[in-house]
Amino acid sequence: MEQTFLAEQFSVQAIHALHHASEFALRTRALSPSPSHVLYGLFVQREADAVKVLTALGHDTEKMLRELKAQLGSRQPVRWRMSSAQEQERMDSALERVLHAAIAEASAVGAPFVSTRDLLVSTLTNPTVEIAEWQQAWQIDVDAVRQAPVCVYEQSVAQAAEQYRDGMARAEARRSHWRLSPIFLGLASALVALGVYLYTTPAPEPVLFFAFVTIGWVVSLALHEFGHALTAYFGGDFSVAERGYLTLNPLKYTHPVLSILMPVLFLLLGGIGLPGGAVYINMGAIRSRRMQSMAAAAGPAANALFAVLLALPFLAISDPVIWVDHFHFWAGMALLIFLQVTAIVFNLLPVPGLDGFGILAPWLPEGVHRALAPFYSFGFLLLILLFWYVEDFRSVFWGIVLMALRELNIPPMLIDAGLTFYRFWL
Repeated sequence: MEQTFLAEQFSVQAIHALHHASEFALRTRALSPSPSHVLYGLFVQREADAVKVLTALGHDTEKMLRELKAQLGSRQPVRWRMSSAQEQERMDSALERVLHAAIAEASAVGAPFVSTRDLLVSTLTNPTVEIAEWQQAWQIDVDAVRQAPVCVYEQSVAQAAEQYRDGMARAEARRSHWRLSPIFLGLASALVALGVYLYTTPAPEPVLFFAFVTIGWVVSLALHEFGHALTAYFGGDFSVAERGYLTLNPLKYTHPVLSILMPVLFLLLGGIGLPGGAVYINMGAIRSRRMQSMAAAAGPAANALFAVLLALPFLAISDPVIWVDHFHFWAGMALLIFLQVTAIVFNLLPVPGLDGFGILAPWLPEGVHRALAPFYSFGFLLLILLFWYVEDFRSVFWGIVLMALRELNIPPMLIDAGLTFYRFWL
């Protein structure tokens, strides 16, 4: 084909039709694509405007395609002896007329590019002998084809390219939503490295013990909030992906004061793993009350899974003597497990602002929510007051924590030692 024809002059579907025509001509050993091959390429494009219009006018395009394929496929090529320049002109002339006519056809109706219907009309209005015979046999009314309403709005090359770029951008965005954060990977690596250091060093630096436990707490915080976000995502709230909650990046979940300084302060003052991070979940987007409750429960569930994984050595080894050789390491592990357990119990209390209330909230009547609304902002403060000033509340809380630690086979002396090592400046 001559280079005067640009891809931008044709719709994507028309380009595909021409591509099918060239491929079919090559398969059938034709000397070059002809208007008959173009007709075949048009009929192959089942979802394009040309075929849809013919079908709407009552033509059996599948039968027409079979007849074209049978006749063109059985033809034997004939080559006349002539110069290469003459041969090139002879081969392209009929197809050139069709393509120029198609461009004129599109231009006449103000279309920005040639559609498959324009190609069909130009092929039928500039027929070769065999196309004229087919047109008569099929009784195609060219004017009816030209004037029929558009059945399929075809795309320009520019539109297709833009859609492709948008699709690639969306795919890349989806991949980035699930890509592990380098910050989380760095923290996890630091946690492992510090754990190895504590395990292999008889008298480790106190500040590195502090760093091991604090980094372990931040990692567990990321896992907790990731649990919320992941369950919410599968429940229907896809906004958590756009906010970066599925990357395990602690910076997406944390507030410098509420998420890190306050939990560390509570640990120093009272030895409690205070929940710190928070993700915004659009509960209205989650498809059922059951999934809303599961999204609230997923955070403590992630803490529980992390605690069990950390406790596997304690569950597998019952001899207390084994902890003596690497005492600082096991004390740090015990303290991390202790923090997970206290955070789970704390978080599951049915107090507004905590996950325990979030689990119940979808099932509470609207009247209860209205009655409790004034207290939602003060739920956490109320909980702290109960913890420090109500002895019965503290007794129940610590009773549940100690029972869970016994089930995990965590020696209390290791937790006490861990708290002492953590407060290394006292």
